[in-house]
Amino acid sequence: MELSKPQDLFSLVYGATVSKRNLFDLIQYSKVESSPYWSGPELVIGNTPQQGINWIGSLPSVKAVIIKTRPGSYEEDGWSNDEKSAFHYSFKARNGMVNFQEKANDVLIKQPQHLYPILLFTESKDGWHYEGDFSVSEIEEKYVVLIRKDQPLEEGTHDQNEVLYQEGERRYVTHLMAERSKTVVAVAKNASSWICEICSMNFYDKYGVKYIEAHHKTPISTYSAKYVIKPQDLALLCPNCHKAVHIHMKSSCLGYDEIVKILSPNG
Repeated sequence: MELSKPQDLFSLVYGATVSKRNLFDLIQYSKVESSPYWSGPELVIGNTPQQGINWIGSLPSVKAVIIKTRPGSYEEDGWSNDEKSAFHYSFKARNGMVNFQEKANDVLIKQPQHLYPILLFTESKDGWHYEGDFSVSEIEEKYVVLIRKDQPLEEGTHDQNEVLYQEGERRYVTHLMAERSKTVVAVAKNASSWICEICSMNFYDKYGVKYIEAHHKTPISTYSAKYVIKPQDLALLCPNCHKAVHIHMKSSCLGYDEIVKILSPNG
């Protein structure tokens, strides 16, 4: 497939192959106004010297992350299961040290907060093979775990008496699993109420289904040190309000309490 504009990346289908020359030119010349690849400043593709990871736009308005990976480039990189539903991708490091504030790493850490797609490519003999649209599900010390969109999440088990959960640790990030985490799953599943904290809709009364979504009031990607997530740090929301909160977070960078005032029926 030939890419002529950055937005063509969003039309790729699983299994498509893009030539290395085409993708290289798209990335390089998306920055040049006189180039046929130019589509405006909001679709400029940023890059690192290693050229392994790119991002369309800039935070907090990143449109997507592009990852190109070669077998054996990094020790941690590769598929974690035979179904190819999860992929380990290494953070960029300098002299063996990972800087989580570096742009290439920052856009991975903040993906669960802003929900932009991660477009994963693997090297093939014909060019770059498009593997699909992924999201960050776990952040480890040296790598992130990417899962294919719409992939069922492993719920796991927890001690029923456990009320505090280790979730975020920015300095040497371990098992930071924004909104998909086992913590959140457990809190949502054990909710005694199915009422949205913003619009007050009772999901069970309206649809006959016991369902609610949990949202981190403070994005865990912003924690600067160890933090233990408590159930009261989570807001229980209906799907519509949850999505609206993320849209406001991405577009305005407002805090959760400020967004609630905007969305609440009572103002």
